[in-house]
Amino acid sequence: MKAFIRSAGIISPQQTYDCRGFPEVFRGGISDRLSCIEPDYHSLINPVQLRRMPRILKMGLAAARLALSDQENADPDGIIVGTGLGCLRSLETFLDEIFDTGEQIKSVLPFINSTHNAVAAQIAMLLKNNSYNVTYCHRSFSFESALADALMQLKEKSGMNILVGGIDELTDDFITLHRPERFRKEQLNTLELVSAPDRGTIPGEGAAFFLISDNSGNGACAGIRGVHTFLTDPRSAQELIFAETDKFLESSGMDRKDIDLVILGMNGDTESDAIYKELARDYFDSSTGIGCYKHLCGEYYTSTAFALWAAKNILETRAVPGMMVRKETGRKSIDKILIYNHFLNTEHSFIIAGKD
Repeated sequence: MKAFIRSAGIISPQQTYDCRGFPEVFRGGISDRLSCIEPDYHSLINPVQLRRMPRILKMGLAAARLALSDQENADPDGIIVGTGLGCLRSLETFLDEIFDTGEQIKSVLPFINSTHNAVAAQIAMLLKNNSYNVTYCHRSFSFESALADALMQLKEKSGMNILVGGIDELTDDFITLHRPERFRKEQLNTLELVSAPDRGTIPGEGAAFFLISDNSGNGACAGIRGVHTFLTDPRSAQELIFAETDKFLESSGMDRKDIDLVILGMNGDTESDAIYKELARDYFDSSTGIGCYKHLCGEYYTSTAFALWAAKNILETRAVPGMMVRKETGRKSIDKILIYNHFLNTEHSFIIAGKD
């Protein structure tokens, strides 16, 4: 099933909320995390609603509004969100209050806002939308699950417009909990994350939404050709990854030589990046370009939403920002992009984006 990306809205650690395409300058700096650059929400959300709205809801609502801002029909036929952590900060607030007050909570708002489907629900209420509304929380498969559902909805009924997004936010407690095993203890220049491999990576966050349809509407040229997820045993991953890549490309009517650019989820962790390097070195055609993106947004469960936003811009501009390039493409044009990401060498996902 193919679908067109009619528009997109994103809030990320880069200056992406107020520009079409890539920002002129990518943000870096010495840090142990990549936090979002946020807009003035008053221009996107009713100030009265903002007063008691947690940060992740602001990010999600704003990104959804940005995705719908250029569309005449701002009422989608479905809202599907993927999130690995949900509204974690609100959940922490709620649990802290339960503990501190001996289970005598003063306000139910933290509990109401702590549910994983709060973002999708708030978008629906903001738009007064009563259509299909689902949230997926499948760790690193969360955004891919939402995207796959959206494609199935379009296959079942043509002419629909589906708003699909991926969103996760950072909290200090989450970083502290996972730092010993997954995140680096020292600060570093975030733009040099991939080029300075070591044990661990740096956490990130973001909110990206896409309005997709089975028709191009106002001339959308970037589209989604397929989504695929699979699990592996880390001890025997390479052969299975190659086989799954073959199977997915074949099911999409392609082979490895058809891919002009591969965007990899390299995150600077030595063990994790070895999987990507093997695929880039041993699987793809020598003229296929190699790119990466997590030094721009950090590592988080729905980071592939940032990668899809990047792929959309590359297809529209036919150029890869130098900051994303690992190996230049030898192709005359970039028409097909494969996004590959894995989490701890057990959860693997592919997304194909193409230009029509």
